[in-house]
Amino acid sequence: MAVPYLPTREVVIVVWMLGSTLAAVIAVISQAVVSECVPFAQRGAVLAIGTAFMTSAGVLAPYVMGEIVEEAATPVEGFFRGYTIIGAIMFTGGLIAMLFIRPEREAERVCQNGMRVPLPAPGLAR
Repeated sequence: MAVPYLPTREVVIVVWMLGSTLAAVIAVISQAVVSECVPFAQRGAVLAIGTAFMTSAGVLAPYVMGEIVEEAATPVEGFFRGYTIIGAIMFTGGLIAMLFIRPEREAERVCQNGMRVPLPAPGLAR
């Protein structure tokens, strides 16, 4: 969200690189969280649905960003607005995830229902 308001190109490059890298980690971490929270019998379906949802951004994002850029007074203003909107969506999603995703609680709930959940790897005591 800060990229349009940063003072120099060098700072923009550093912030852009960090933001892109951190956002890409979600694709890996989300799979691990789902594997830990979902019962074994449903795991494949939930992982497939999650992957389909995540990859749909590759189809929708260019269209949405193009609409935002076209509706702005100038292309630069449109890109600034688009990146600010994207940042706000990612920030909100991150907050929601931090507030509501609790793998330990979900694993305990699944175990109480008699379903098998994988144990943590040796040496990774919680």
